[in-house]
Amino acid sequence: MAERNGILICRLRFATKESLKEIHRALRPGGVFGMIWNIEDYNSPRDGRKTTTEWEQVLKDIVESSEDDLPRFRHGKWKDVFEDQLDSTPLQTLKDTFTQDLPKFSLPLGEDHVEWTVWLSDEAIWNRFGTLSAIAVMELEKKEQVKQKVLGSLKGMDAERNENGEVALHGKTYFFWTSRV
Repeated sequence: MAERNGILICRLRFATKESLKEIHRALRPGGVFGMIWNIEDYNSPRDGRKTTTEWEQVLKDIVESSEDDLPRFRHGKWKDVFEDQLDSTPLQTLKDTFTQDLPKFSLPLGEDHVEWTVWLSDEAIWNRFGTLSAIAVMELEKKEQVKQKVLGSLKGMDAERNENGEVALHGKTYFFWTSRV
């Protein structure tokens, strides 16, 4: 297989030691591995950051109270597969040197983000929000309650509207990168 100058991943399914080993194999030395996610404020990382608006915080609270056990970008666990490359003891470093189990990617990860806003109708916001797996799998009655809470938050809070009555939905595109060592 020809070695690549770069690989771009847009999902977190790569976040296993086996996947990183394969990505490492496919990249030439010094090749770049990039990761990108488009994340609405209501689906943002669980690191204490606030949403842009109160109504988006209501949606974020719903998301966080409806968690399933699947790994998500917002959990940040995907970064662990990179940090797990580092040895914790001198003995482990010596062992890894002999077994060729050396770090495959440079650390720390490069990181940046771009903020964005999209204008959507109330119903379009619900349709988008309803695609989150934790919401999509809810029983019909529970899902209807959540829908009413979402639509209610758009009516009574700080929802910014344009001349068409559409609501400003905020998010960020997150970029991370590293290189093969």
